[in-house]
Amino acid sequence: MTHDTPATDHAHGPGAAAHPDFAWDDLYTGDGSDTADPDPMLLAPAHDLPPGRALDLGCGAGGNALALAERGWRVTGVDLAPRAIASTRAGACARGLVDRIELAVADSATWRPRTAYDFALSSYALPPRGPGRTATLATLAAALAPDGTLALGEWDEEVCDWAEPGDLATLAELTEAFTGLGLEIVRATRQAVPRIQHPGEEHAVIVVARKPRDTLGVTG
Repeated sequence: MTHDTPATDHAHGPGAAAHPDFAWDDLYTGDGSDTADPDPMLLAPAHDLPPGRALDLGCGAGGNALALAERGWRVTGVDLAPRAIASTRAGACARGLVDRIELAVADSATWRPRTAYDFALSSYALPPRGPGRTATLATLAAALAPDGTLALGEWDEEVCDWAEPGDLATLAELTEAFTGLGLEIVRATRQAVPRIQHPGEEHAVIVVARKPRDTLGVTG
């Protein structure tokens, strides 16, 4: 779920941790019919990488995870909504990708990787600002193998005016967090992006980062 409208391809909305009683699962069909198109902007950093292991943390109904699997990646998709994971699994079955996708129902703030990933993705799925977001950003950084690449998109708090305080993100916040976690910032931009469901544009912050080769990653 995005922070924008329901029934989209992203798991977290305006603060899963801040709104624990919200029925996140109700936003998904569970049959794959709600799987959105992949996000070309966030998948672009993976184009020039040899297919390896990829993590989609907050995968929603699986649009990005399935696109990576179709390109030969072995993908781990994690989402807190069981129906989102069911939709991703249905899409994997329909496309013959079951052997390339591992799925887990879990919150990004508490899930921990068991292996290292060459590419990690977070597509408008961060928890609200606070311990949950801090833990999620740390997990994304820790999950990368040395020389691994991370792509993260989130709605721009400095432009968007439709969310609760702390639900969205700033470019400075994300770049400072990833730098503090030992990543090198490859690209950090604020830009207009197409809305998922409605005509027009929305404003996002996009960060692409890399883990240096001399950094130890998760093993397993």
